[in-house]
Amino acid sequence: MIGPVPWPRVFVGTLACGEAERVECSAAVAAQTGVSVTHAVIEDLPELEAHNALWDAWESAKADHDLFVKIDADTVLARPTALEEIAALFTDEAVTGAQILLHDFFTDQLIAGLNAFSRAVTFRRATDRLWTDRVDGGHRVVLKGEAVRHLAPIGWHCRAPHPCQAFHFGLHRALKKQEAMIARCAAVWLVARDEARAWALAGAMSAETLRHHVDYGDARFQAAFSALADDVERSDRVDRFARQMVEGMGAGETRGAARQRH
Repeated sequence: MIGPVPWPRVFVGTLACGEAERVECSAAVAAQTGVSVTHAVIEDLPELEAHNALWDAWESAKADHDLFVKIDADTVLARPTALEEIAALFTDEAVTGAQILLHDFFTDQLIAGLNAFSRAVTFRRATDRLWTDRVDGGHRVVLKGEAVRHLAPIGWHCRAPHPCQAFHFGLHRALKKQEAMIARCAAVWLVARDEARAWALAGAMSAETLRHHVDYGDARFQAAFSALADDVERSDRVDRFARQMVEGMGAGETRGAARQRH
């Protein structure tokens, strides 16, 4: 249940590793109204260690806060009232979680999403380097879908990604078997022909060789990115891959990417 007046006390946790939106993300958090915000930023750690550090930070701060909202550095809140609107969802003490849709640059659609948690939720330490954030438990009621659609988009995901960030995004989506999201990105790229989505598709193409090398600082990740940057045939390869993805997925399936948790 949301705590004492005048304002809900919101702990915002951000994982950052050089994302292009990092400064804008923090500025949007600082601009929030109607809430008292503590913003904890975990920077430049591998994903597994970063997530565990964030869970530890929340556990230490939990007693002095009403709500935990995870806002990664690639996400910018859409309006100054966003956290106040999220806090209002938790006035019912049965509500322990909420997942709210973001507008995603790569697919040009709404995706799930930004996650918020009450103090009743517990986090176990992550052990899987790919699925680092599926460790929350103790839920009663989690609001998602139609129950929170009126808040969408609560923010913007990867509004201006740099090439390495886009490559990382595509690699993760492929390793998580989110083919519909990749196909939707491919469909948008075949029209827009922009650099960022091309790099996302290049990341998806690299999934087989980078299965256990998902962190920005990983030597093989960096080597694969550098090799593709120097590959004069990269654009042609991305074009072929994009067409194969779109042809392999029906229109309904590509739209379904908007429902996949990122």
